[in-house]
Amino acid sequence: MWIFQNTDCLPKTPCSLNISPVLYLILVSIIWSASFALFKSQLASLDADLTALLRLLLALVIFLPFFRPARIPTRTRLWFALIGGIQYGLMYMMLNESYQFLNGWQVALMTLFTPIYIVLIDSCWRRRLDTVFLLASIFAVAGAAIIMTQEHAMLAGSWKGCLLVQGADICFALGLLMYREHKLKIPEISDSELYALPYAGAVAVAAIGTVISGGFAQVASIDADQWMTLLYLGTVSSGLCFFWWNKGATMVSPGMLAALSNIKIPMAVLVGLVVFKEESGDLTRLIVGSATMIVAIALAQERAKETV
Repeated sequence: MWIFQNTDCLPKTPCSLNISPVLYLILVSIIWSASFALFKSQLASLDADLTALLRLLLALVIFLPFFRPARIPTRTRLWFALIGGIQYGLMYMMLNESYQFLNGWQVALMTLFTPIYIVLIDSCWRRRLDTVFLLASIFAVAGAAIIMTQEHAMLAGSWKGCLLVQGADICFALGLLMYREHKLKIPEISDSELYALPYAGAVAVAAIGTVISGGFAQVASIDADQWMTLLYLGTVSSGLCFFWWNKGATMVSPGMLAALSNIKIPMAVLVGLVVFKEESGDLTRLIVGSATMIVAIALAQERAKETV
């Protein structure tokens, strides 16, 4: 059970949680589960690039007080800014645009291939495919697919929305693994000391996108409820949760990371169906799909124990 024991390197900042890495990731999944439907109900009418920019600006503000540029080499700063531009900037621009074509729970469901992307990208990086981790990722995808094959969860939305989510998923998986790889090389620098860099890179990318899309013209039309939603999503769902997720990624195996990546899907579907009343749901499929994801997590954990 080594994964549940390694908590010594949790960041010593006001954003820290004294819990295990796996619980870090599960907690983030719970918080993210409501974000899909919340965004759809409050912010989908706004320019996709503008909402990405505002969320990422708020996230950047949270981590600026912890930023220690003097401790970080210039080359490293550029790498982490690039990582943020990919993982958060490009990802959010595509993900936010997908809400024009899909419901919140559909966006969550369309992220079901994230585990496969994580394992395959990691395998390309290491030039070695771990078949057990691949199997765990397949179980994670299968669990999400079981949920998705509900009658109302078939692709009622546009293929454009589905493609946008896949592009966002690939950007997120690539950025996540790049962060994990580069951060493990500099253990002397805490995550909190450099985490303003990914957000700065993401803000730059989203700002360029907003200029091109003309989204700045909508700023004056954002109402109080939308600002409150942006404040929550920017500081919590984007700011703290991305920090916790990437921090957790440096403390678990790629296989476990892949298996846990789809936990947000049953949670998001449950929140969307029960809280936001987006559609009626099939509770049996939700339970079976969730159980299949638990099998994926168990496989990944057993494999990780073997490699210690």
